[in-house]
Amino acid sequence: MLSPGESSLDRNTLIALAVTALLYFGWQWSLDQRYPDRHKPPIRPPAEQPVPPTATPVGSPAIPTSVPMPDAVTEMATSSEEQLVVERPLYTATFTTMGGALREWVLHSYDDASLPGRPPVAITTNREQLSLATPFLEFGRGDLSNLTYTASRSTDGALEFTANVGAIQIRKTYSFEPDGYAARLSIEVENRGTTELSTEYGVRWPARRGPGAEFSEYSLAAYATDEVIRSSIAERPSMLGFGGGPDREPVAIAPKAAEPFELDWAGAETRYFIAAILPDNPRDARARMTPVTPGSESQLDVSFAAVSLPPGAKLARDYRLYLGPKEPDRLEALGAHLDDAIQKGWAPSLTRFFTGMLTRVHSFLPNYGLAILLLTIVIRVALAPLMVGQMRSMKRTADLAPKVKAAQERFPDDRQKQQEAVMAVYQQEGVSPFAMFAGCLPMLLQLPVMVGFYFALQSSIQLRQQPFFGWITDLSQPEMLFVIPWLNLHFRALPLLLGGAMVLQQRLTPTPSMDPAQARMMQIMMPVMMTVMFYQFASGLGLYWLTSTLLGIGQQLLMNRSKKPAAA
Repeated sequence: MLSPGESSLDRNTLIALAVTALLYFGWQWSLDQRYPDRHKPPIRPPAEQPVPPTATPVGSPAIPTSVPMPDAVTEMATSSEEQLVVERPLYTATFTTMGGALREWVLHSYDDASLPGRPPVAITTNREQLSLATPFLEFGRGDLSNLTYTASRSTDGALEFTANVGAIQIRKTYSFEPDGYAARLSIEVENRGTTELSTEYGVRWPARRGPGAEFSEYSLAAYATDEVIRSSIAERPSMLGFGGGPDREPVAIAPKAAEPFELDWAGAETRYFIAAILPDNPRDARARMTPVTPGSESQLDVSFAAVSLPPGAKLARDYRLYLGPKEPDRLEALGAHLDDAIQKGWAPSLTRFFTGMLTRVHSFLPNYGLAILLLTIVIRVALAPLMVGQMRSMKRTADLAPKVKAAQERFPDDRQKQQEAVMAVYQQEGVSPFAMFAGCLPMLLQLPVMVGFYFALQSSIQLRQQPFFGWITDLSQPEMLFVIPWLNLHFRALPLLLGGAMVLQQRLTPTPSMDPAQARMMQIMMPVMMTVMFYQFASGLGLYWLTSTLLGIGQQLLMNRSKKPAAA
């Protein structure tokens, strides 16, 4: 026969479980509506792939005019358009005389496993519009983004595009590093007329959410006056799996009166890649992020404050470019706070620390999953003295539960005397009355570690597509054992194992003087909450937390078997 309290507990537990399940399934359903391809497993290429035609390298005497392009681009091209291909060890870039702009920038070392054939990652995502186009709207001659330029190559591999608009000559020069992903764009304007000219040297970057999982999180971003400003193109989930929708309002980034201002960089980014534009004079630069189609397409404009050119004058302004992966060493080498494009979360120093530690451990353990396991053991050992002390204090408090209950029963109708009697028991036994809350401390101590691990695993490109074993094929993404057909939901083993391990850990943990109904509720709700949370987290983070929990269970078993009395 259940007591009224136990009956109420069972009813409340069922309601809580039902609400939790509804929230989770509703969230999963909403994700399916926004990202219908997110459940598709990585598609492996066939055994034999056709070899693509070799691009003409920079420095070839002829400018190629027949480079195959996607249909949308081919239809847009005119008979006067010429395309120039820049071949570098890490990327292939295609420029065009239409606008003297960039058509495509494709990386050699990174592919998208969520698309058929695992195509290489393209930094340029909007193939219907030109990247690094120069509208020059301030000239009053319309949008000059598609102005036809003449092209030439220099002996050092630089590309030069020249065009004339009445008495105005525009020259755009692209130069490239021999290695790496950095380049430079110099824009020169010469006033050959008889009247004064005003120009802002603006460049435009169109950003359209591409297919596949790589661009499921896509945004425009800028670093201005010591902070990163982002305008989401696609939804960006938060650490708990819930995030806001795409931004719908334009964002202007410009100096305000009497306030210091610097625009170090602006660009379009995914979790692991970025197209960044770095103006040569941050104090004189500004940017504007404009949603074109919220949820799929936006536009970034970067420019300088208008400058006047008298007749016969010419002036050049420069932009540095970085079009590649968010590799920390490369971003830090460019300076201008570009490494802040890597999201480091609430504790940047911890994220850097764990990223560095994982990389070092991986240097002698060729599997990042094993590196996570080893680092988890090291963390548990480092925290062991403090956690053992808290476990002993909790055990001592639990042993006092009968005496505390007896003291309370002596004054059933006087709560103040009950509290005084309980405090007397604690004082007589030499135990702190706050020891009952000690069980939360180990989890609180691990919370900063979890946050650091979360962003290290989610944002570090070193961990992208790194497998562990079996079905865990990418430690930076949630794992999937199989899909439940009738629900179209992933069955993920690590979060479920974690939930079961937490139930066992809580049952092994001595319970201080607490209402039995509350204790049972905690034993159920905490594992359920953690299971739901970790369903959204990277499998590497789940691997860490599950391993840490199992080590905690072993530590608790040893503590429970210990007969050694503990000092308070």
